[in-house]
Amino acid sequence: MQAVKIVLAFAVAIVFISGCVQMRDYTGVKDGAAGLDIKNQFGTGESTKDYYVVRGGEGIVVGDTKDEVIGQLGLPDQVTTTVEGYETWIYKSRNLRLFFSGERFKEWQEF
Repeated sequence: MQAVKIVLAFAVAIVFISGCVQMRDYTGVKDGAAGLDIKNQFGTGESTKDYYVVRGGEGIVVGDTKDEVIGQLGLPDQVTTTVEGYETWIYKSRNLRLFFSGERFKEWQEF
């Protein structure tokens, strides 16, 4: 009976650990904040989401850092500041204006 309990406890531990490993693939820590990394490509409803699709399934998300945006889009063609104090990056080739609040991506406008 003792051996059955040990085997059962071992099996439960293996299942738990493998579940944690699977969750690790979907979760991450960005600047001290935990978040989920969705593995699926962006689908329908894209216009109502908090992300801008850069190319085939990759995008920038509201809250991304400037370095992450540069990694996806490259350096901007022009940098300005709005009256409200938001830093604005303009990508003329994409007809895109990005707004930053401090170091974080806030929103975008297409023109």
